[in-house]
Amino acid sequence: MSFAFTHRRNVEAQVRAMALEQIEKGLEEASQPNDEPSKIVHGLRRRCKKLRGLVRLVGSNFKRADKENKAFRDAASSLSQSRDAVVLVETFAGLLEFDREGGSPKIGEIEASRIRQELENGAEPAEAWNKDRFAEFRTIFKAAKKRAANWSVDGRGFDALSDGLIGNYRQFRQRLAAAEDDPVAEHLHEWRKFAKYHGHHLGLLRRSAPDLLKNRQTAIGQLGDLLGDHHNLAVLEQKLARLDVAGSVPEVIAARQQELAGSAFFMGRQLGAEKPAALRRRLEKYWLLLPEKS
Repeated sequence: MSFAFTHRRNVEAQVRAMALEQIEKGLEEASQPNDEPSKIVHGLRRRCKKLRGLVRLVGSNFKRADKENKAFRDAASSLSQSRDAVVLVETFAGLLEFDREGGSPKIGEIEASRIRQELENGAEPAEAWNKDRFAEFRTIFKAAKKRAANWSVDGRGFDALSDGLIGNYRQFRQRLAAAEDDPVAEHLHEWRKFAKYHGHHLGLLRRSAPDLLKNRQTAIGQLGDLLGDHHNLAVLEQKLARLDVAGSVPEVIAARQQELAGSAFFMGRQLGAEKPAALRRRLEKYWLLLPEKS
């Protein structure tokens, strides 16, 4: 089945089915590493985020929500180090493009080459990967699969997920306000977490009103990309400071982050304009457009 609700009844059964499908696909992918491990890691981490979004959606009616959320977070963390190393290389490449757009780059070629080499040294080559590198991930997912078959979700229909849906959206708006008041990297990163979950929640509801929810989900995805790039630059700056090879890079990072934050705030104000109660009423009306049963 697709990762979305298809009808109004049997929310619990649909949640279990969607979770099991993601877990089973994750186990299959983690058992068959190939010569592009970074892509596998990226895909597995995305599955963890989708599962965490699902758990948070029904969290107030799901007694195991905190434990399951932690399990999927731990699974993603087990793969984060190698993924982060690859992302830093990509982030620096993007920063160089930004620096050269104005015609007067601040990062010289010698400096760029030295930093690039340092970052590439931290990324493991594909041949260093094998099935054992995914062992911890598979262990966590195998245990989660056994539990997911017996997940119990209270409530019926939209009531089973409305608290999680609107609670997360309320946090999205609050984190936006906090980031605008003090636009440091930490605040924007916290805002990003709730933006990503809101995107997953819209995806889970997309079949109720696909023509109306598609644009909002796309916009949330674009916002997540802006905030993700902002966070990656903060991590890059920290990494280079530890390596003592920052040079003129922090100045360029600050300029790029300011640009990203401005675009993110402009988009975020639009996505957060609707009050939580109003959004709840609207999405409940969409929910009622789903077939009563499959």
